[in-house]
Amino acid sequence: MVFYSDRKLTQLASSVSLFAITIGLVVSQSATHKSLAQTSKNIGNGAGASTVNTLFTGLKGFTFTYSPVGSGAGLTAFFTQKPPAGTPSPITFAASDDPVAGTETVTGGRGYVQVPVVGVGITLAYNASGLTVPAGLKLSQASYCGILNGSITNWNDKSISADNGGQIAVNVPIKVVRRADSSGSTFILSSHLNTVCKTPNVPAANVWKNGAGTTVNWPNTFLSATGGGKLADTVASTKGAIGYVDNATRVSKTLPAAILRNKAGKYVPVSPAAITAAIKDGTVVTYGTGKKLTRIDNLTNPSSASAYPISGVTYLLYYSNETGFQDFIKAANGLAASLGYGPLP
Repeated sequence: MVFYSDRKLTQLASSVSLFAITIGLVVSQSATHKSLAQTSKNIGNGAGASTVNTLFTGLKGFTFTYSPVGSGAGLTAFFTQKPPAGTPSPITFAASDDPVAGTETVTGGRGYVQVPVVGVGITLAYNASGLTVPAGLKLSQASYCGILNGSITNWNDKSISADNGGQIAVNVPIKVVRRADSSGSTFILSSHLNTVCKTPNVPAANVWKNGAGTTVNWPNTFLSATGGGKLADTVASTKGAIGYVDNATRVSKTLPAAILRNKAGKYVPVSPAAITAAIKDGTVVTYGTGKKLTRIDNLTNPSSASAYPISGVTYLLYYSNETGFQDFIKAANGLAASLGYGPLP
């Protein structure tokens, strides 16, 4: 997919060669479009987290290509300089919801930096068909821990009923949809579950035992989808479904999201302000050779009463000597809240 600053350009079919699209658009630009292209900042080609695809699509004043192939595939493309299929070379930046260790090297030896771009909330989006939740579905940590480890399998479960002041369904099986690819959304969610889904916080049956990472071992009864958009589509088309997806994608798909109980005991709906409140609880860390990498730690279970509990940060990686990315990050944060992201504090 190619993004240009002028929104009047028609979005083109993904089946057509990305490189051919780029050349065709440049050749066919009018004099006005050429003037806009000359004043926009060209930051090259990127790949990575699908969580920021909605944000990057909406940015104006920059010319670039971005392939939302998932955090894992994006980082691999950046470090190996082997672009994903359909993405032009070279890869000049990557986006990931999982910060790098700091020991990775780029093929060719170029130095790079990592900086936070924007706050993201990983929602538990659900299909409301057959459920009676006029004020929205509430889920305590005990309930969503049980749903996501496979021990709570029906919407009439007593734990869910207790969260919502009474039974919300007579007999509707829960169908969990999880990411099939290496995903930063999986990293943020599993890091949270690995922190909160432990006794004495939750019943023994609901304890999370699958660790944290961009991929984890989910129950084999769960449905799967590649990419946040396809996961949201699967939830929307499947009665009884619930799945984890970033808030911006959820909003674009008009799916309801569960209202989650946080560490302070408050039920908090996802919102840009609630995501930013969670990030404020984090700790900024600089690390790596020359301290050129930055991450925000301690986000797995934010303590603020107004914080959305499953929040994280998307990071941008780019070459040390590249220009234009600071303006890109500022523009992204200026647009963030309108699309469902949490602007950085």
